[in-house]
Amino acid sequence: MKKSMLINEVAEKTGLPRGEVEVIVNSMLDSVTEALKARESVSFIGFGSFVPVKKNAREIYIPGTTKKVKVDEKYGIRFKPSKKLKSIIEES
Repeated sequence: MKKSMLINEVAEKTGLPRGEVEVIVNSMLDSVTEALKARESVSFIGFGSFVPVKKNAREIYIPGTTKKVKVDEKYGIRFKPSKKLKSIIEES
């Protein structure tokens, strides 16, 4: 599902104008992005959690060669689904 499809579905289900729903969805995504940027976890009860994870600096091999490359420390994001979401997916 793309963001535009989500906006259309929410607009249909709520009866709100598409433009208002688009502003709401964009604001929500901006808020989640800012929280993750500040290294804060974001949880949606019944859906799951987005957690920033620190990845340490390391050396990796380039596939097909014996050459090593240093990879700097960086942050990634992990999504942990809730038990409710897992059970819904397993039922289908």
